[in-house]
Amino acid sequence: MKKPVIGITMSSDEKENKINHAYASAVMRAGGLPVLLPTVEGTTNIRMSDVYVEEVDGILFSGGTDIHPVYFGEFLQDGYAMPYELSPVRDKFEIELYRSADAKGLPMLGICRGIQLMAVAAGGSIFQDIDMCMMRQLRIRHSQNAPADTLVHPVIIENRTRLGAIMGKTTAWVNSMHHQAVKVVPDGYRVSATSPDGIIEAMEMISNTRFALGVQWHPERLFDSAEANCNRKIFERFIEAAQRWSRR
Repeated sequence: MKKPVIGITMSSDEKENKINHAYASAVMRAGGLPVLLPTVEGTTNIRMSDVYVEEVDGILFSGGTDIHPVYFGEFLQDGYAMPYELSPVRDKFEIELYRSADAKGLPMLGICRGIQLMAVAAGGSIFQDIDMCMMRQLRIRHSQNAPADTLVHPVIIENRTRLGAIMGKTTAWVNSMHHQAVKVVPDGYRVSATSPDGIIEAMEMISNTRFALGVQWHPERLFDSAEANCNRKIFERFIEAAQRWSRR
């Protein structure tokens, strides 16, 4: 059987496109064929996002740099040291890619920055910095100083959601490598997991016929962890959705 082709977005700066190998490895281990999608500025009247969605069966929005707040109606706030560089070119490209993929009905999975990108592209917004912008009585550290496969805090999974069906339980432990988070979930989506301090850890499209899921943690780094089974299933269900799309 032909493997579904999964396009994976890449980090981008003025000199290069790059990505951690764990994303492609996770796609392959779940049964997909990973294809890297470099950020390409429009040099012709053809949008590369439209070209890409014609060649793949699903899109994985990967992690990386902060999203420029201009894309969710804010200005850069002072008061904290920005730990990640901005890449407005990547932001613009991936917002276009999301909207092209959404219009076509492609399955989509967002990881870390990816869930935030999906939220912004669909009309929601994010916290520029959760420590500065969000009031929390319980202060979980979301930017771990530990190996990427370390489980550092639990997430509470909502009942009767796609993610709940995938994970098969109501609580799971995850890794955590972010300082921004979804603030406003866009229309057509619902929250499917939160951390105990109120951070949105997952959102999903409400439609039962569409696979569009974003998670704030890094399941691609947890395939060999104590939570391997449920994190592997996230990718497997994504690949299965892409396989069904391919058969169409």
